[in-house]
Amino acid sequence: MKELLTNRFALNGLFVKLMLSFLSVILILASFNLFSHLYLSNKVYQEMVRQNELGLAQTVEGYENHFRLTQNMILALTQSDTWTANLGILSHLKENRRYDIPAEVKADLSTLYTNPFLHIDNFILYFKQEDYVLEKEGLSSAADMFGKYYYSEAYSPDYWRTQTMNNQFLKVMPAAAFTEKTVHSSRSLGELMPVMMKAIPYEEVYGIVMLNPQRMQDTYGDASHNPFYILDSEGRLLFTTTEEEFHNPPLIDGSRHERIGDQYYFYEKGKQTGFTYVRVTQASVIAAEMRGMQLLLTVLLGAAILISVLSSLLFSLRLNQPLQHLIAALDRNSGSGAGKLSRVKEFAMIGDRLSSILENNRFIQSDLAQKNSLVRQFAYTHKVKNIPLSSHLADLEEVRQPEHPYVAILFKVGFKDRPDELEQHTLLLWKLIQSLFSSNPNNSVALQPEQDQLLLLLFDPGPQSGILQALDTLKELLAAEECLYLTIAVSPVYSGDIPFTDAYGNLSTLLKERRLNGETQVIVEPRASSSSSFHVKVTYGEELHDLLQSGKEEAVFAWLDRQLDQLRHKDAAAEDFRTFALGAVDQVGKTVMKLNLTRIEDGLPSSPSGDPFAGFYSIEQYRTWLQSQIKPILSAISSQLETKDPVISFVLDYLNHHYGEDINLNLVADKLNLTPGYLSSIFKEKTNINFSEYLNNLRVERAKELLVNVDLRIQDIAMQVGYQNVNSFIRMFKRRYGLTPGEYRKRHAGDDPFISSNHG
Repeated sequence: MKELLTNRFALNGLFVKLMLSFLSVILILASFNLFSHLYLSNKVYQEMVRQNELGLAQTVEGYENHFRLTQNMILALTQSDTWTANLGILSHLKENRRYDIPAEVKADLSTLYTNPFLHIDNFILYFKQEDYVLEKEGLSSAADMFGKYYYSEAYSPDYWRTQTMNNQFLKVMPAAAFTEKTVHSSRSLGELMPVMMKAIPYEEVYGIVMLNPQRMQDTYGDASHNPFYILDSEGRLLFTTTEEEFHNPPLIDGSRHERIGDQYYFYEKGKQTGFTYVRVTQASVIAAEMRGMQLLLTVLLGAAILISVLSSLLFSLRLNQPLQHLIAALDRNSGSGAGKLSRVKEFAMIGDRLSSILENNRFIQSDLAQKNSLVRQFAYTHKVKNIPLSSHLADLEEVRQPEHPYVAILFKVGFKDRPDELEQHTLLLWKLIQSLFSSNPNNSVALQPEQDQLLLLLFDPGPQSGILQALDTLKELLAAEECLYLTIAVSPVYSGDIPFTDAYGNLSTLLKERRLNGETQVIVEPRASSSSSFHVKVTYGEELHDLLQSGKEEAVFAWLDRQLDQLRHKDAAAEDFRTFALGAVDQVGKTVMKLNLTRIEDGLPSSPSGDPFAGFYSIEQYRTWLQSQIKPILSAISSQLETKDPVISFVLDYLNHHYGEDINLNLVADKLNLTPGYLSSIFKEKTNINFSEYLNNLRVERAKELLVNVDLRIQDIAMQVGYQNVNSFIRMFKRRYGLTPGEYRKRHAGDDPFISSNHG
C-alpha cells in the first residue's frame, strides 16, 4: 500500500506535476488579475466619462439629423414654383381676394406638421406687411395668433413685428412656454421652440415652425434624468430639461468634458447647426458606479481563485487514474520500458509511441485547413458559373456563415465611346476593383451579373467609412480616364440575416439614382429630389401630338428642348431622361397611326431589344437622338399638309373662324353644296378624325387658352367657344384633358406647361 501511494504521488508523478502546474497558472493569473484590477481602477473613472461622452454624441447626432431633415423638408417646399406663386397671391390677399389659395397652402403645410418624425406642432406663415397669419387652423390676424392662440411672454406680437432675417434662411429661437388664451379659459400648449425662416423671394413673408423640444428630447435623449442644455452659436440657451440655473463652463480646445465642483459638464458642438449640446452629471454618481465595479471585481477574483483550485484538484485526480491504467496496458504490450523522453515518467513511456501519431495528425490538420479554403472558394465559383444570378445569390446563403455581416457594392461601367477592346477594358477594370477590395480572398466574393456590371460582396467589412475612402481612391484613379466612368451603388453594413438577393435588388434600384454626366458617381442612398414627380408622361398627352400635327419643326424641337431643360433644372436622374425619351418616341408612333401616315410607319424606330441610351451621358445626346427620330415624321406630315384637298381646307378654315357659333355638319355641307354624308366620309378619309370630334377638340383647345383669364366665368367661356349647355362643355373638356375646367384653372397657376401632358 505504501509503495502504491509512493508511486501515485511521487514528485515526478503526473498528479503532482499537474497540481503544481495548475497552481502555478492560477497564481500567475491571480497575480495578473490583481495587477490589472489595481491598474485599471484608475481607468474605470475615465471609462465612465467616456460612456457619458458616447451617450451625448448619440444625442447630438439625433438632434443634428433632425434639424437637417427639417431644413431639407422646408427647402423642398419653398423651391416649388406653385408654392412661390401662391405666396405671391397671399401677400396681396386683400387686393386680389383669392380665398381659394389658402386651402392649397394649408395642404402644403400639412405635409410638415403632420409628419410624426419632424415633431412639428404647427407651421405659421406670417405676412408681415398685411399683418395676418396662415396656419393649420386657417387665417387670423397676427395680434390674435401671437396674443391669444400662441401667447408667450417671450414672444409677444410686437416681438414678431420687429423680427428680421437679414441674410439668414433659418433662425432657431430659444424654447418658451406657450398658452392658448380664450375668453373663458386658458390652455397650456407646453414648451415650444420657434424656428423662423424666410419665404424666398418675399422679404416680408416669414415661416414660423413650432418645434416640440420635449418630444425631440424623448426621441434623441438618454433615459437618465441628467440636466441637458442646447446653446446656439452665440452661447444663448435654446432649450433645457431642468429649471436649475445653467452655469456655462469655459470650453477647453481638445476636451469634450470639464469638471466644476461636484458636477461633470459634457459638451459637444454640432457640425450642421453650430449649436453646443451640454449634459451635466453628478461626479458622485460616477464615483458610486466605480466603487460598485471595484467590489464586483474583487468578489469575482476571489471566487475565480477558489473555483480554479478546486477544479484543478478534481481534474488532476480524474486524469491521473485512467492514465495509470493506460500506462499499465502499454507496458504489457511493449514488454519493457522505453527510454525516457520527459522528466515525467508516464509521459516518458508514452511519448515515443505517440510521436509518430502526433506527426501524422499535424500533417492531416494542415492539409485539411488548406482544403477547407479551396472547397469554400470552389463552392462560390461553382454557384457563379453554373446557375443564373437570380437563383445563385439565394443559393450562396448555403455556403456562407450567416452570422457574418457583409457589404454589397454594385459597379456599372459606362463608356463615352465604344473602344475596340471593350471586353479587355472591362476585364482590366474589374481586376483593378478586386485588387482594391479583396485583400483577403476568403472574405470577399466577386460576381458579374451583366457584362457591364460587377457585384462585390465583402464579409466582415468593418465600418462603411473605410469602404467609401477606398471608393474615393478609385474615383481619383479613374479621373484620368476620359473614355469611361463608373456608377457605384454601396449598401449599408448588412447583418447576416439579410439575403443577397435583397441586397442586389436594392443596389439595382440605387443605380437608377445616377445623374446625367460623364463622371464616376458613388451612390449610398437615394438623393432628396423632386424629380421623381416630374416625369412628363407624353404617352398620355396631346400637346406633342398637336405640335407634330402642325408639321412645324421649330415648334416641336423647341417643345423638346423645354422638357429636357425642365428635367435638368429639377436635378432629374438619368433614368428620368430615358423614360422621357422613350415616351416621346411612343407618342410620335401614335401620332403617325392617327394621321394614317402609312408611307413612313414602317420606318419608325421600334423598341430595341437592348438599351439605346446605355452610352448617353449628356442632354445634348438625348436632344440629337430625339431630333433624328422625329425629323422624318415632320417631313412626311409637312408633305401631307401641302397636298390637302381644297374642300377639307375650306372646312378647316371655316371651323377655325366660326367655332364659337352654332354650327354643325349640315350647315357646312350646305355651304359647299354637298350632302352631309359625303362631307362626313371625305372629312374622315382626309383627316382621320370625325367632323364632330374635330370640332369638339378645337373648341375645348380654345377654351383651355381662355381659362388662363381668371376674370372670365366658366359659363361665359363655354358660350364663347360654341357650347350652349355648360354641362356639355364640362363633359367634353374632362374627356379630353382628364379634369374639369375648374380643376384645370386651379392647377394651372399660369406657368405649368405640362398639365395637358400629365392628364391625357
